[in-house]
Amino acid sequence: MGSRLAQPLKFLLVGTGGFVLNVCAFAALFGLGTWYLAASVIAYLVSNAAMYLGNRYFTFGLSHSGVVHAYIRYLVVGGVIAALTALLLAAFVEGLGMDPRPGQALALTLLVPLSFLLSKRFAFQLKPA
Repeated sequence: MGSRLAQPLKFLLVGTGGFVLNVCAFAALFGLGTWYLAASVIAYLVSNAAMYLGNRYFTFGLSHSGVVHAYIRYLVVGGVIAALTALLLAAFVEGLGMDPRPGQALALTLLVPLSFLLSKRFAFQLKPA
């Protein structure tokens, strides 16, 4: 498997774990009565930290050098994706009448390509192969 294909597949594998963590955290927070948009952002930021480690070491195979600076950039990317997730979720819930739990999962799924590109090019500052 070529490296151009390997990175997106590894990103999806790490993302799948982050997705499960996110959806579980969202469901728990929402189940405890947290407002769905706040639960969305909190769940994304929780899963973001786990995905950072997975993407840094597994997906992109980077060393320990520059971990803190890259994590700050990754948090910025995570903030953008968390905000977009919340906007999509609000559109699904308020506009379409969708239950927030599947709405969160759908919003996250739709943002995978953008998240990959921003992570690769900005957070980890890798150039196109």
